[in-house]
Amino acid sequence: MKIKDNILHYVLAFAVVLSVCLTSILWVNPTYLQNSTRNDQNTEDKKATSDDASKTRSADIYQPTSVVYNENGHSFRQTSSKLDLINDIREDLKTWDIQSISRVKKMSTQNYEELLKRNHTVLMGFSGDVTATQLKELFKNSPKGFARERFNRIAIQLTAHPRIYLLNDNNYRGTRVMVKKGKFTNLRKMVASENVEQVPIDFKRMNGKYISFYSTKVRVQQYSYLANKDNASTFVTRLLGTSNSSVNSRKEDKKTVYFDNSGQRMTVENDTGEVSYLNYSHNTPKNSSLSNDLTDAFKHLQETGRLLDDVRYDEYDVNDHQVTYRTYINAFPILTDSNYGAYHIKLAGTGGERTDFSLYSLQIPVPAKNNSVELPPTQEAVDKLLQRGIPQQKIKSIRIGYQAEVNGSSKQVIDLIPTYFVLYNGSWVDYQDILDGKVS
Repeated sequence: MKIKDNILHYVLAFAVVLSVCLTSILWVNPTYLQNSTRNDQNTEDKKATSDDASKTRSADIYQPTSVVYNENGHSFRQTSSKLDLINDIREDLKTWDIQSISRVKKMSTQNYEELLKRNHTVLMGFSGDVTATQLKELFKNSPKGFARERFNRIAIQLTAHPRIYLLNDNNYRGTRVMVKKGKFTNLRKMVASENVEQVPIDFKRMNGKYISFYSTKVRVQQYSYLANKDNASTFVTRLLGTSNSSVNSRKEDKKTVYFDNSGQRMTVENDTGEVSYLNYSHNTPKNSSLSNDLTDAFKHLQETGRLLDDVRYDEYDVNDHQVTYRTYINAFPILTDSNYGAYHIKLAGTGGERTDFSLYSLQIPVPAKNNSVELPPTQEAVDKLLQRGIPQQKIKSIRIGYQAEVNGSSKQVIDLIPTYFVLYNGSWVDYQDILDGKVS
């Protein structure tokens, strides 16, 4: 074990030195996350960061984040370390020539759950509600006639003539989509592929949504990355304006504040690298629709100029009109209180519009100390919280995500540790921190 630790130390040290050398050669730092299925991608073809961000399509951000398949009365989450399942399925969706749509009458809880668990059905789940606007690039032609309709799942029953539904967990509504023509090749390959692991789950309702509860122990891959810290001046230029000659700055305790005379302000926490950009001169009307909020938030996300390869839409807060995007690694989000890999965009309320993110990003994957972490069944994790004295009503949701921790061998290496996160008092908290009494 000691020999292995020494080898790991040398490998990490070499990776750090290599990164520093490359950084000194390059004027622009390629700060993007490489999914395990894309590690061999050639970065030489990448253009400037801001150009790549502006070319990111809405459908790349507003895409499903989970895939479940039902068979023989059981549900299985589909995962793969070799295939990009979501991208493969999207290739099918792009061929769908939608003929018509029709509202399914409001279903009872029992009928809705029957549809969620229907045999030979693939369920593609979004982390938050979306609208028809977000489907414009997902399908060959966008469904018409239900612009205000919200949904958070696409259900595809792989019968001889596949049936397609857009579902909403909150109100048990379903919309039937009739396809004139289209391919289902990748969908059928996925459910039969030896490269796809099927992890058994149960659907349980929490806080207005159906959550995937893992019914057995589950092993989740651990990752390590070299961290990169962007220069704050980069975002002063991008957010406050390239032609703005009236930008001033001042130090406030451990913060640096940049501001101009047009109501813009950017605050950088010098110790943590957390950034808050505010625009007091612009405020989204409080009666703005979900569709408009998601469209506007996406534009603000692009304004950061960041590469967004692994960033996905994750949450929507209707009260503050806040949209949250997170970095996903192999189908699981990075959930941490330091804004690592996250973008919080608040469009309404007091103080104008606001964007919160981090100067730090994850750059180059390096060997992880542990290959994977075994987590208990979800219900077992919930039971431990209840035994700790946490009221059931305070546990609004639970899911697996990555905690970002500084590696013990090098401060430039960030370990992504899989764990359960609980939506507790309005924030995602590592369930182990609650069990250990670190969170009251």
